[in-house]
Amino acid sequence: MRPFHLLNPAGREGLVLTCEHASCLVPVEYDDLGLEPEELTEHIGWDIGAAKVTTALAARFDAPAVLAGVSRLVIDCNRDLGDADLIAAESHGVHVPGNADLDEADRRRRIQDFYDPYHAAIDAALAMRPGARLVSVHSFTPRLRGRERRFDIGVLFDAHADDARRVGECLANQGLTVRYNEPYSAVDGLIFSARTHGCRHGVRYLELEINNGLLRSANETSRIAAAIERALWRPLGVS
Repeated sequence: MRPFHLLNPAGREGLVLTCEHASCLVPVEYDDLGLEPEELTEHIGWDIGAAKVTTALAARFDAPAVLAGVSRLVIDCNRDLGDADLIAAESHGVHVPGNADLDEADRRRRIQDFYDPYHAAIDAALAMRPGARLVSVHSFTPRLRGRERRFDIGVLFDAHADDARRVGECLANQGLTVRYNEPYSAVDGLIFSARTHGCRHGVRYLELEINNGLLRSANETSRIAAAIERALWRPLGVS
C-alpha cells in the first residue's frame, strides 16, 4: 500500500496542498485494526470528503498535492512523533484493538513505512517551489460527543494572521459560516503538519477544516472547492 499519493508533481509554483487524513485504508497485514469496515469509513478513520476537495483544488490551481495513503488510525500524519495519539488506541470512544499494547518495533515500522515517506514528499514538493504557500485540507464531523458544531469552515493558524483573516473573510462573503481556530486551535499545536513544513521551508501556511456535512455529494464538494479556490487565489497571492 502506498504511503502517499502525489498529484500534479509538475504543477505550477505558488501553492502546495496537503491532506493528512485523506484515506481510510488499512494495510491488509493490520487486519482492519480489529475494527468493522463501517467504523473505518466514519470520521475516526479519516477526514470525510477532504481528499476530494484537495484533488479538486489541485486541478483548479494546477498545484501539487500530497495525500496520505493510509488511515489516521494506522498512524496520524498530523501529529508529532511524541504525541500520545500518534497511533491511537482509542478514538472518540471507539477502542482500536490493533493499536492496543503496540510494541516498539511495530511503532517504528509504521513510522518508517507511512509517516516518514509522507512528510518527505511534502518537503520535496516545497523544496522545488521556494516561496510557495502551503495549505493543509481537513474536514470535521458536525456533531461530536453530543456537541453541535454549527459552522461551515474553520481557518486554523498560529502565524500569518493576515492571510488567515483575508481567506476567512472571502469565504464568509460567499455565504459560508467561518470560525477561526475552530473546531481545533492551532495555538494548541493542532496544525502540526502545516506548521512543521511551513516553518522548515520558511513559507506561509494555514489549515482549513471543512464541515463534512457539506461534502456528501459531488455537487456540494465542487461548490466548496470553488469557494476555497476564490478565497485562496488573491489573499495568498497564488499565481
